[in-house]
Amino acid sequence: MVSTKAVEKTVPEVEAKLKTVGGDLVKIEYLENCLKQLLDNNVARFCHIKLAELYENKLMTTLAIKHTDAAAECAVVSKEKIALYLKEISLMIKAGDYMNISGPFKKATIAGNNQEKEMIKQHLRNEFFKQAQEYEKKQNNRKAAEIYERIMELSVVRDEERKEIMQKLAALNNKLGRIKESMRYEHLATKPIEKKKNLDDDGREVRRVSYEDLGIDFY
Repeated sequence: MVSTKAVEKTVPEVEAKLKTVGGDLVKIEYLENCLKQLLDNNVARFCHIKLAELYENKLMTTLAIKHTDAAAECAVVSKEKIALYLKEISLMIKAGDYMNISGPFKKATIAGNNQEKEMIKQHLRNEFFKQAQEYEKKQNNRKAAEIYERIMELSVVRDEERKEIMQKLAALNNKLGRIKESMRYEHLATKPIEKKKNLDDDGREVRRVSYEDLGIDFY
């Protein structure tokens, strides 16, 4: 069995050693050992990226998120930082970790210029839509409805899209047996868009945690 002891100090050395070790779990052990050393920033970034890929392949998403974030912290070039933070956002959405999205979102926007900030918002929107549609395909109506409700809070979503989402939420809630909620969304779909307004089953306005509460300013 190949030793996973880490003595390599450069990216080419680490790459060469990875080719000699066994399967993914052995590679993970080796790379984790690498990070226990005092490494150059570029080498640490490389190890974190490789670990994130390996953990994602093993469906160990929490650890993939951890190492993607660490890789972004090591990155020096702003475009790479942003790309890694966007990857982290995608992983979080896939894992259903919506409450912590504000972290990489803020870091990505800080690293970006005005044009990149708009791209980051669009990325968040697109990833939410993609995951919602994936849940719909799998007939996971509860999770699909949960994500569509999140999408409703994004300013980058156009009013006509909000109407379509309301119709989807009406249909999804109907499938879930939430008849009052289904009727509420059917009713809202016929009215002018009123952002950040939520109603309970009796039609009274209620307040729930929004992305604004999390420090994500989409407006």
